[in-house]
Amino acid sequence: MIHYIIYTLIGLGCSLSVYLCLLKKQKTFQFNRFFLISTLVLCLLAPIVEIEILNNAPNLTDISFQASEGKIFNDSDEILDGVIIEELQRSSYPIYTILFYLYLGISICLTYRFARNLISILKLTKNCQKYIGSLKLIEGSSQKNVSSFFNYLFINPENLKDKQYAKSVVQHEMIHAQQLHTLDIMLVELLICAFWFNPFIWVYKKVICQNHEFIADNDTIKSGIDIETYTNTIINSGSMEYRVPLTSGFNFIQIKNRIIMLHQSKSSALKRTIKTVIAIFLFSGIFMFSSFKDLKEPLIVVVDAGHGGHDQGYLNEKDIVLNISSELSKLSNDKIKIIRLRNTDKYVSLQDRVKFINKQNADIMISLHCNSFSKTTANGLMAFYSEKSENHKTSLKYSRILVNQQLEDVCKKGVLRRANFIILKEVKHPSVLMELGFLSNQEDNNRLNSSEHQQEIAKSLYKGLLEIRNQK
Repeated sequence: MIHYIIYTLIGLGCSLSVYLCLLKKQKTFQFNRFFLISTLVLCLLAPIVEIEILNNAPNLTDISFQASEGKIFNDSDEILDGVIIEELQRSSYPIYTILFYLYLGISICLTYRFARNLISILKLTKNCQKYIGSLKLIEGSSQKNVSSFFNYLFINPENLKDKQYAKSVVQHEMIHAQQLHTLDIMLVELLICAFWFNPFIWVYKKVICQNHEFIADNDTIKSGIDIETYTNTIINSGSMEYRVPLTSGFNFIQIKNRIIMLHQSKSSALKRTIKTVIAIFLFSGIFMFSSFKDLKEPLIVVVDAGHGGHDQGYLNEKDIVLNISSELSKLSNDKIKIIRLRNTDKYVSLQDRVKFINKQNADIMISLHCNSFSKTTANGLMAFYSEKSENHKTSLKYSRILVNQQLEDVCKKGVLRRANFIILKEVKHPSVLMELGFLSNQEDNNRLNSSEHQQEIAKSLYKGLLEIRNQK
């Protein structure tokens, strides 16, 4: 999510800069309209679409281990319980949860405002009794400013008494209606409800509405209305501030900008073409930058589903961890590449596991297990690393990341332990052994045996691996 926000901020910021530097002062109003709407939508979609490029990393999910019989899990001198390094608890109010609810709350408020404004307009349209050309007239004394919503014209009846003023503003609003400018406004308002946190989207709203006014002013003059008379009409309407929400208003934009644009000479066709082409090429580069798949090397992960075959573990431990490793392998992609040490119910000796893992060019090894204890109240997650490993500092760091992610998503309590298991100390890569819960505890047992929760555990492991990849 953070990466998406960053990419959209950069994309919209750069696209807006292209518009302001190259197109805003050009009388290419219709192209400007297309450019603004298309760049707004495409910049928000680009990080989701993602264009594949230089994606030559092989798919490693099908690599499996051919087992040979040998020694089982631990040496007799290993301390199975390990030494507690750190106890972690799920935060009552995780920062991401707080931010999510803040985002949701503001989005709901903005959506409510949009819906309320839309409903109020629809109620007003029921009062339509008169027509001016193709426009349906909605008269009201509170409507000081003239504005339009599709082909509905909101106007104070007093404004119709001045024939010259009425002729100018009606022609202006008729152009808004004919060119469906209301659709642009409604699209931007809906996008703001979802992406309100992006400051550039608010600037987009302003420049899109401004360009609408430039289009309507330009086409009004083309219809035959005297430019000086029309300019005076704009100036005289400058003190009228109120307009119906979601509508295009005659004096909505600063009158200074509109008057300058009205009287500005049209640049040569060559100059307009050059600037347009440059703008297209620049945005193409911005879009490609935003939508390229991450070129960072994938994180190679060896997943060791503990036990297997005649080594059942505690209760059905071997099946639980095999299912979770299977769910995790389904999430393998160009960012996280999963190598499963076993993908069937087969026995693999401890030494053979170590040999296989060391042959892989892996960034991390995760050994999955379930815990048990004589006291059925014992519950929660444990993660082990070995201080005798040459990668012990990195292993501790990765352990903490994986545990914190599990605490955020699936469990309430976690412990980091130091232990010299062979699977940890003899593996050449950063290694973490994870006890995903206590099968001797009823609550943990129910969770670990649920296929739905097994998928959640796998997804949480994947998110932790993504965080590890981002920190490399």
